[in-house]
Amino acid sequence: MTAQKHIVIGGGSGFIGSALTDALRDRGDRVTWISRQGGDQRLTWDQLERDGLPDCDVVVNFAGQHILDMSRRWTDEYREEVIQSRIRTTRILVEAINKKSSPPEVFISTAGKCFYGTKELAAGEDYPELDEYSEPMGMDFPAELVSQWEAAAEGVDTERLRHIKLRIGVVLGAIERKSYLTRFWRIGRARGFLPIIRLPFCLGVGAIIGTGKQIFPWIHIDDMVGVILHVIDQKDTNGRYNAVAPNAVTNKEFTQAFAKYLRRPIIWSLPAWLVKAVVGEERSSILLQGQLVRPRRTIEAGYQFKYPFIDGAMADLVKITL
Repeated sequence: MTAQKHIVIGGGSGFIGSALTDALRDRGDRVTWISRQGGDQRLTWDQLERDGLPDCDVVVNFAGQHILDMSRRWTDEYREEVIQSRIRTTRILVEAINKKSSPPEVFISTAGKCFYGTKELAAGEDYPELDEYSEPMGMDFPAELVSQWEAAAEGVDTERLRHIKLRIGVVLGAIERKSYLTRFWRIGRARGFLPIIRLPFCLGVGAIIGTGKQIFPWIHIDDMVGVILHVIDQKDTNGRYNAVAPNAVTNKEFTQAFAKYLRRPIIWSLPAWLVKAVVGEERSSILLQGQLVRPRRTIEAGYQFKYPFIDGAMADLVKITL
C-alpha cells in the first residue's frame, strides 16, 4: 500500500479535477483545491501568491476557462480571458513551486490535444499519426493557445522534481437520459464534452459536424483519472504523455455511437458555415478539424486503458432509465 500523499489541484472543482479528487480520496490521499473561492480544504489563487504553496507531494493544474463555453460569445475580451486563465494560473503555480525549499515530487501540467494543430487535407489524403514526439502539423488559434500554455509551465525547476506534461483529448463523462411512458424526455445530468451536445441528440436532432471525416481524439473520464494516477505513482515517468484513447474515431463514428446508445436518430449534418457562425472562426477548428493523436508514451509507460474503444465507452457512459 502506498503512503498517503497530499495533492494540490489547481481547478479542482472542474470536471476532471472533481473526478480525480474522488479517486485520490477513495485511496486515502489528502486533496487541497486552488480555486477562485476559498473554504475548507481550499485556497484561493490570491492566497497562493501571498502565502505560497503548502507542503505537498503532487501539484496538478487544470485551471482555465473552457474554450467551448457555449454560453459565451467569442469576442476579443473572452479570447483574452481564455488565454490568461491558463497562462497566469500556470505561472503562479510554477513560481510557487520553485520558491519551495522542499518542492513536491511531481508537477502535472495539462494542455489540450489541440497542440498538434490542423491543416487542410488534400482529397484522399489521410490524417498523419501524431504522438508525443510529433511537432504540430499546422497552426491555428487553439494550437497557439496550447503552445503558450505549455510554455508557461516550462519554467518549473526540473532539477528538483518530475514534470509531467499531459495533452488531453475530449473527455467523456456519464450522461443519463430519463424517459416517461416512452414518449416524454427529460434531460439528465452530464459533465465533460457530452453536456455541450446532449440536448439536440436527446431531442432527436443530433448531427454530424461538417464532413464528419475529421478525427476525434477522445478519452473516458475513468481513463483520464487513471492516466493521472499512473504517472503520479510511477516514479520513472517524466515529460509528455497523451491522454487520449488508443483508438481515435471520426466525428461521424463518434456521433453514430452516441446516437446508438441514446437510442435517437441522426437525421442531418451541421454545415461548416453554421458551426463557424455559432462558435466563431478561431475556435471552430476544434470541431471542424481533427488530429489522429496516439498515446504512444502513455502505453509505453505501462498504462492499460479500461476503455480503448468508443463502443465500450458509450455503453458505460450512456444510461437510459425508464
